[in-house]
Amino acid sequence: MAIAFSHPAAGMAQVPTQDTDRMIDALLRPTGWRAEWQGPGGAGVTEVVFQRRDGKLIAKIRLITPSEMTCENPVTVGPDTVTFDGCRDPAVTLTFAANDKDIPFRGRSPRGYEWQLRAK
Repeated sequence: MAIAFSHPAAGMAQVPTQDTDRMIDALLRPTGWRAEWQGPGGAGVTEVVFQRRDGKLIAKIRLITPSEMTCENPVTVGPDTVTFDGCRDPAVTLTFAANDKDIPFRGRSPRGYEWQLRAK
């Protein structure tokens, strides 16, 4: 499976802090996200649903390919980023691009995997 990734241009304007609520509202879409990732060990597809639970954000993750796996992990929110551990890939940090209707969240993990989230 080939997944094409595009990187935002370096030096793009950061989302202002007041847009954090807009980012969280987008993140919490009830139908969730299709996460496509690729890196040194291959590529795959994951479904992610972000939820509020006890005042915290949680990522419910279902790894679809290359193998089935599920997990839940807490989410850390920055002014224009969200960070969470995937089932196999720790510290996935995604940047929110409010004007990108196709892929509003994209980023990478310290292990060298690139991630992008598309609305389901």
